[in-house]
Amino acid sequence: MPHSLNARMIVAAIVPFMIMLTGCLALYQASQVEQRTARSVAQTLGVIADANHLMRLFMDAETAQRGYAITQNGDYLAPYQRALSMFPRTLSTLRDSARGKAQQQRLERANRLFRQWVKNVANVRIVEAQGKGSVLHGAAALSSKRLVDEFRTVMGEFIDTEQAALHARQADSQDAAKRAQRIMIGSSVLALVSALVTWWPLFRRTRRAISEITQRSQRMVAGDLSQRVALRGRDEFAWMAHAFNAMAARLETLVATEKRTNRELAERVNVLVRERTRDMRARHALIEALHACRSTQEAQSVLHDQLPTVFANTLGGTLWCLGTAPSDAPHRICQWGQAQDDGHQGECLTLRDGWMRDVTLPVANAAHVCPHLRDASPGRHLCIALKGTEEPLGVLHLHLARSPDQADNDASQAQSAQGVAEDIALSLSNVRLREQLEEASIRDALTGLYNRRFLDETLTRELARAERQPGPLSVLMLDIDHFKPINDEHGHAFGDKALIEVAELLGDNVRRGDIICRYGGEEFVIIMPGAGLAAAQQRGEHLRQQVATLDIAAGNGKPIHVTVSLGLACYPQHGEHTDSLLHHADMALYEAKQRGRNRLIVAGD
Repeated sequence: MPHSLNARMIVAAIVPFMIMLTGCLALYQASQVEQRTARSVAQTLGVIADANHLMRLFMDAETAQRGYAITQNGDYLAPYQRALSMFPRTLSTLRDSARGKAQQQRLERANRLFRQWVKNVANVRIVEAQGKGSVLHGAAALSSKRLVDEFRTVMGEFIDTEQAALHARQADSQDAAKRAQRIMIGSSVLALVSALVTWWPLFRRTRRAISEITQRSQRMVAGDLSQRVALRGRDEFAWMAHAFNAMAARLETLVATEKRTNRELAERVNVLVRERTRDMRARHALIEALHACRSTQEAQSVLHDQLPTVFANTLGGTLWCLGTAPSDAPHRICQWGQAQDDGHQGECLTLRDGWMRDVTLPVANAAHVCPHLRDASPGRHLCIALKGTEEPLGVLHLHLARSPDQADNDASQAQSAQGVAEDIALSLSNVRLREQLEEASIRDALTGLYNRRFLDETLTRELARAERQPGPLSVLMLDIDHFKPINDEHGHAFGDKALIEVAELLGDNVRRGDIICRYGGEEFVIIMPGAGLAAAQQRGEHLRQQVATLDIAAGNGKPIHVTVSLGLACYPQHGEHTDSLLHHADMALYEAKQRGRNRLIVAGD
């Protein structure tokens, strides 16, 4: 039995067909035999009929000649003449149809008997009847009877022989019909049996294979990818099962790979989310801390502490900030990681045009690389300008990627870095603006010294500190003598110039911790934390002498000399509160004015 399903189907179709074809051929042969037998039977029946017809012709001729001999009626001669004319033709037909030598001999004998009867009996009688001698001789009558009886005997034997042959041929025909019937039934049964024998295994195989594959497919559709089709053999269904199993294994592998990839992707996404959340929190914390800063120095300290945390996912970086003055050189605020920015940031091209520099080292054209990056580590580097409202505030350098191959994978990191740089720049601008506003609110616009508002706040704070950390504090109040006449005589511009130069002189001749304020008009107040009465008196005398030596050029080029009167009050001798100290210092100043000006008076003297 072949292993191929197609071959088995072909065999299953050919075997019944061949059986049916063989049966049909046998049936055809049997039908041919039956047809031949039927033709023989028909031919035999025709021979018997012709033999009977030949006998009737003889009898008709004998009856007609006898009637004529008796009646001399010419009408009787018509059947006689017809018999004479038809007898040869019928005999010739019998000769052609009759088979066998004995039958041919019987026909020849019957022909002789007929001819002899016509010659010796019929013709004689007719002649005698015409000659009016109708009485036959006894010998003639006996001869006529003998010839007729012998003719009947010969033809009877002929007919009996043909009937016997007819019966035999009919029996053969029946046998042929039965044989054809048996062949038909046998071939049909055999074809059916062969079809069952060949098609039933195929049907079972097909039904089992389809059922197995369908069930496994449905289970796979339901999600069970471990299903496999168990079909043995080497036919098409076995190969189909093998292909199904290979496909299922491949699909299971792909699904497992997809799940693993999805899991890894989910883990990567979670890592990215955590990193992004951490960066956003660090960025938010930095922004909040910068918003809380009151000074640029405090903001730079916050940047120094928190910026490495914000850019923890970089390889390194450096933050450089510019001073408030245009001539101030950039100074490094913080540096972390692998950054090696030891060069002068004034060489950074970003500070010149304000555009962000995105450079992957090494590069072929070094002209587009900032000088401070020419010796930097390979990889992707960013230089981002911190843009203020009017001028750049600094530059942020970041080392993002270690190799050029990784440089294309951190576009979002560069965008985030640019956003952080913008936040830093905005926060620094706000801090500087706040400082400028605060400075404007506590500074005198003309002299640049602190104003009375700052004096009140600072003196209150210094008195609280002196109380917490027991120590002296002195307040020196001074006033330019005869300032109104000088202002009236030389003009307000000269008066303003005198105030400015006196303020500058005071700033140059006090300690770093001393605080100089313009109290109002031509009055100044100096707060001296930690200075006792003697030290403060000595410093006051020094300042009075220095002012006396000050030459202020007037409009005509002639120098003008000014003097100052001073009043001194000390904590805690002259008061423990701001108002009391200022009051005692003012009273001492008033006393110095009353005693002739250009002098220092201590409160209570």
